[in-house]
Amino acid sequence: MSSPRRNAIESCLLKLSIQAVIHTVWRERNNRKHNNVYRTAAETTQFIDKMIRSRISSLRPKNKSHYGSVMQRWMGCYG
Repeated sequence: MSSPRRNAIESCLLKLSIQAVIHTVWRERNNRKHNNVYRTAAETTQFIDKMIRSRISSLRPKNKSHYGSVMQRWMGCYG
């Protein structure tokens, strides 16, 4: 059985990931359509990772250890 804290961390990462992917895909679409600028899949993946790390770094949780847990979990999944 998962702990509530683990579920909160996974939920936070899931939301951040979905938001970052949607935003990045939309930007990529607009850049391709309007500016003829294309990114490789690797560049897009790195951009999404950087966006999520930046967002995690800007979180202001009530419990400071929560930030570390979220970043550790993200680094464990991706880093």
